[in-house]
Amino acid sequence: MRFMLLLLACFWTAGVANSSMLNGERRSIEKCLLNYGGLNAVNAERLDRYTQWSDSYEEVPCFTQCYLSEMFDFYHDHAGFDEQRIKKHFGDAVYEACSERLKLGDLKQSSCEHAYAGFHCIVSLENDPFILIENMQNATRAAKSVMKECLQQTDQVEWNRLGDYARFPVTEPIPCFTRCFISQMQLFDERTRRWRVPAMRQALGVPLVGAHVADCAKRRGRNPCSTIYSQFTCFVMAT
Repeated sequence: MRFMLLLLACFWTAGVANSSMLNGERRSIEKCLLNYGGLNAVNAERLDRYTQWSDSYEEVPCFTQCYLSEMFDFYHDHAGFDEQRIKKHFGDAVYEACSERLKLGDLKQSSCEHAYAGFHCIVSLENDPFILIENMQNATRAAKSVMKECLQQTDQVEWNRLGDYARFPVTEPIPCFTRCFISQMQLFDERTRRWRVPAMRQALGVPLVGAHVADCAKRRGRNPCSTIYSQFTCFVMAT
């Protein structure tokens, strides 16, 4: 789930805000910023930096509580965060990582500070590479473990590129990452150059049953890593 107010803020800053832009959300944001000048360029820039705000200081006081109450079913301004709905929207891993901030604890009811602490934790983890792996719905537990191991073998400065895989770029975002987990899971025999498609489907949920994948193994890259990435991407995208 994307943090949509950030997207809206980016659009506003870019000067393309219009009636096609989630009008309900825009009205909610305007309402929550009413005491701070509304959704102007300065506030849009603030929202664009939301994940960079301090863990303990909300730059626009009580904005988060207002926004969540207006927009989502996983938060109530008295009862606070709903565990099951948080897990449904963001995954079990995010809930567990932020659970201490999401629970009311000794509080009798939620507050601006509680809403901010919990939601800021969630959106700060939204693109965490290990959380992204953990939330892969079709991958087995063993497959996720292998992916995490392979990620740890790469340079940490490259970890934030994991989310780029969802856009299926021609060049692999983290060089040789795909070859690493495919090899460790023994889904491709580099000697015979054959894929173990049934095993891949069982471990990763791809390709879809009945998908047209005949040409995937014919793809070639500049080196073994790029070849495996290109072929695997073909399997993932096949319909």
